[in-house]
Amino acid sequence: MTSVGLEAREIAADVREGRRSPSEVVAEHLAHIERHDPAIFAFQKVRADKALAEADELAARPDLADLPLAGVPVGIKDLVEVTGEPMRHGSTATSEEPKDHDHVLVQRLRDAGAIVVGLTTLPELAVFGATTSRFGTTRNPWNLDYT
Repeated sequence: MTSVGLEAREIAADVREGRRSPSEVVAEHLAHIERHDPAIFAFQKVRADKALAEADELAARPDLADLPLAGVPVGIKDLVEVTGEPMRHGSTATSEEPKDHDHVLVQRLRDAGAIVVGLTTLPELAVFGATTSRFGTTRNPWNLDYT
């Protein structure tokens, strides 16, 4: 059984109790993203190699069994700083320079054991109600005719 579709609390419990490794969980979710995101375009950038490396690092933490979000994969909107990634605000008019720090929200998620698997799309400069930008159009996963 895959961890895709489980609630965050269930994933974290499985990881804390050793039923799944953080790498296993992240790999399952990355495979799900690879399979479904071309039609949906929820992710502007998937951090596959970095997320798997972070999962390996998490597995080695001595406090793994105490982390409330142990191994839970998360996507971060492209308007929040993530170390090593550009923050584009859904726009090609913004800097491609990678950020040198995590926003406090991302740092708190990481401290709790979450793994950042990618940056999610948003309308250009977060101005519009539908996510259509130069990067692509995000579709509703339940009905691809809708954004």
